[in-house]
Amino acid sequence: MRRGLRIGFVLVLTAVMLHPFYANAQKQEEMKFVNVDDLMIIGKGFEESHVKYGRVPASLVPELRKELLSLGANSSGLAVRFNSNSSVISVRWKLLEDVSMNHMPDTGIKGLDLYVLDGGRWQYIGTARPNAKESFAVFVRNMTRQNREFIAYFPLYDGVESVEIGVEQDAQLRAPQNSRLVKSANKKPLLFYGTSITQGGCASRPGMAYPSIIGRALDRETINLGFSGNGKMDFAMAKAINMIDADAIILDCLPNTTAQSLKDSAYRFITHIALAKPNVKIFMVENANFPYLIVDTVTKAALEEENQVWRELYARLLTEGFKNIEYIRGDNLLGEDGETTVDGVHFTDLGFLRFAESLMEYLKIYAPQ
Repeated sequence: MRRGLRIGFVLVLTAVMLHPFYANAQKQEEMKFVNVDDLMIIGKGFEESHVKYGRVPASLVPELRKELLSLGANSSGLAVRFNSNSSVISVRWKLLEDVSMNHMPDTGIKGLDLYVLDGGRWQYIGTARPNAKESFAVFVRNMTRQNREFIAYFPLYDGVESVEIGVEQDAQLRAPQNSRLVKSANKKPLLFYGTSITQGGCASRPGMAYPSIIGRALDRETINLGFSGNGKMDFAMAKAINMIDADAIILDCLPNTTAQSLKDSAYRFITHIALAKPNVKIFMVENANFPYLIVDTVTKAALEEENQVWRELYARLLTEGFKNIEYIRGDNLLGEDGETTVDGVHFTDLGFLRFAESLMEYLKIYAPQ
């Protein structure tokens, strides 16, 4: 029986490796590589970050907790936009740490994924699977030779020391040739501040983190300031948010707070931003209705108390004249079937898609006119 299983596995593996995608595999030496710094990096909130592809400003390092500095080195939300006529798109990249987790695929943690602009919409076409601290992978091959617009998203839960896009030796590779997902004076980024969910846990690949889904749908650059377990409304992060010129700020941090910590810090955090950015809309997102809450009555009561404190703060802010603040209830952000998480909290791709679609009911005002 076991011998038969082994033979069957070998036959399946052989068949897979003979598939045209693998049979025509390109090698690194066949590719021409361009550093992403010579193309267009999007999703980077700070010109001077504490690491090259980081998510916190170097100027605030003395005020930030070590957890924020560590998570801020993860490249979640960063991406490279480019144009090429190559029939093959590949990538080689070097990670900062080579992280692994027991509830999230390596392709999401430390891989990259690629989208092409097709008929006016972004279409996923390939994933670069990591296999070491330094990896090479082919996103896609066998395309017809014509100019196309691409975006490749960086790892969600690891950082990158370097990223290079590879194309055929005689192909063109350059910065984007249109304005899709490119910020301008009339199309500023949407900024998301929050938790591990905001950061992208546990998406199967980087482009499925909900800020990136929203960005593609609304044609907006998005800034991901999600910090796993650490979206605690540190005042230093309010200062960091004020350094970014955004059209909207989405606060999705309640899974990392408590009712008491909200009472202690949320008013100061939000008013600091609202006073500095009176024309920027701030969205306050409640806790989502996580599936396990139907049986875990203790946690349900704690989250309901938290939501109530959040609602009372929203009412107070309106009473005090902060009119550019909007509230998003959490009742049905994930649907009702309970099939949207890996572990009861962190989203699957389905969870991210539903959450993004729910938030877009509020954010659709930022869609192209």
